[in-house]
Amino acid sequence: MLFNCALRAPHGGIFVLLIPNAVSNLGMYVAAIAIGTILTALLIILLKKSPAK
Repeated sequence: MLFNCALRAPHGGIFVLLIPNAVSNLGMYVAAIAIGTILTALLIILLKKSPAK
């Protein structure tokens, strides 16, 4: 919503990139997916507890 992207497919993810004109503001859509992936990975690394030794 922040990047004003519109998705015209009933599903999401990276697979809609193969459908012509399915995404408006394509560059920001890809950036949002990348930001979400990086943020999720960082949170998992920070919040996951190490196994007890």
